[in-house]
Amino acid sequence: MTTPAAPLGEPFSEALSEAAQAAAVSVRLILMIADAVRRAAQKHHQGKEKELGPDAEELAGGWSAEQLRTVLPEGILNGLMAGGDWPLMARHLTSLQQAGVDLTTFLPNLGRMATAVEQAVARNTARIQAEGTDRWADLLRRTMPEGLVRDAILASPAWPDLAAEMGRLHEQGVDVARILTDAHAAGLGVDQAVAAATTARTSPEPKPPPYGPRP
Repeated sequence: MTTPAAPLGEPFSEALSEAAQAAAVSVRLILMIADAVRRAAQKHHQGKEKELGPDAEELAGGWSAEQLRTVLPEGILNGLMAGGDWPLMARHLTSLQQAGVDLTTFLPNLGRMATAVEQAVARNTARIQAEGTDRWADLLRRTMPEGLVRDAILASPAWPDLAAEMGRLHEQGVDVARILTDAHAAGLGVDQAVAAATTARTSPEPKPPPYGPRP
């Protein structure tokens, strides 16, 4: 007769839940940074930011959930979708896709990062006091080279929220500097994708020869 497995203890269950929540926060952080870079890149390359149309806005939630389901564990995705800012996160992802970002590269990287965060929090139970946004601005400047990505993050209206999310992740034992390094690489990809998409849309169509094709 097989002995039934002992139920997970409450502290262990809470740690797993907290790890999934931390991973969801890290996904929010990357999406917020990527959207800030996308907006800055569109303004830089096109002169204005591009917002979603009504149809895309309506479909963003369902479409984004399907995309993230391919790369995120169920617990992380559920935590992300349970947040009050899920509609905003869904719009961020949809906007990245419409801006020309290669999601076949972006999403797997996002999934690996979220899984790494979940594992780090599950292993680390130490908690330290959160600090103010100045600390995270200093870390940002040390981690990221000067340029569009770093400037977009610091100038974004979402910067206080970003700094607060960094503080929460740091409290849970996550290497925030590593996330910022990965975010910088992702941000460069967003900028380049927006620039490439802009170039493709603004390039003039080839003109036919003045006297028609040769026989």
